[in-house]
Amino acid sequence: MLVNTAPKASRAARTKLDARAIADAAERLAAPSAVVAGVMELIDGHAPVRAIAARVAQSPEVSVHVLRLANSALFGEPADTLDRAIVRIGERQLRGLLLAASTYRLLEAEMPLYNSPRLALLKHSTDVAQAAQSICSLMDPSHAPQAYLGGLMHDLGKAILAELTRDGDYPSVKNVADERTLFGTDHARVATWIAKRWGLGDDICEAMQLHHEPSVPMNTVARAVWLADTLVHAGLGDGAAIARLPAAAAACGVDSTHLEGLLTGKGGGGGAAGESEPTSTPATLTDREMQVLRLLATGSAAKQVAAQLGCSVSTVHNHLHHVYRKLNVTGQTQALLMAREMGWV
Repeated sequence: MLVNTAPKASRAARTKLDARAIADAAERLAAPSAVVAGVMELIDGHAPVRAIAARVAQSPEVSVHVLRLANSALFGEPADTLDRAIVRIGERQLRGLLLAASTYRLLEAEMPLYNSPRLALLKHSTDVAQAAQSICSLMDPSHAPQAYLGGLMHDLGKAILAELTRDGDYPSVKNVADERTLFGTDHARVATWIAKRWGLGDDICEAMQLHHEPSVPMNTVARAVWLADTLVHAGLGDGAAIARLPAAAAACGVDSTHLEGLLTGKGGGGGAAGESEPTSTPATLTDREMQVLRLLATGSAAKQVAAQLGCSVSTVHNHLHHVYRKLNVTGQTQALLMAREMGWV
């Protein structure tokens, strides 16, 4: 439960935003969509993987999250179907991805409370997730997927607090101390509370809770996210983060040369889900099927695609039906969304 530690004067002045109100809002704002709720029910009921995959396929956003993580370099050979991706990721990681998918729109929104423009928090969260995954691969590769998820959701509490205060007249918040003065809690506690409500593992919850602590966490996943957050802030020119980065890296047992590589995009550590470089084409799609997808992605209609490829419109539609089946999607919009998100087009 969120703990209210604000001074009595602050609490009296802002009774509408006490710990209970924030907890209620957090649960409401992070509530799962119908698809995510359905997937969770199937997981809890130990349903067959095929049934879970079919439910996941109903949401392009969830499908993209699942395929992106399953096709990262952490897992070796690419997973070309949702069934294989779900088996590869495992139940605990899938729960984390479902939470990420449910809160995607919160993370991408503008946040006046933090003077943060639209997409800024989403980019920061993705950058931290990628860095945490790579750092954890240096320390203990078996925990790298959890580190990615912890990084992806570590600032979820900011999105919740920003949404909660969107219609009010609140001063801007610069740090955790400001949050605690204003709300009696902070974004790390809010995010951790939601993660526990979703039944995520202790390692991911600890990573979300401790990423702003001054001392290095003991848990491997929490340590990777803690260092990744410092690294990303340092890469943006944050003077305080730059100053503490060498000592932070040493405390985590990570060589500073690896961190320099991560900052310049040349670091090792197993690659990251959702890197800016395009991922490889899924193994089951043919060259012609990819040609069709890429032409459609430019805005061409099926008739125009047929003319450019020198085939009939019905042939283009046949290629598309094969693409839909292979990608476990229901139509062109979902196929193009997945292709763009995965970096195929």
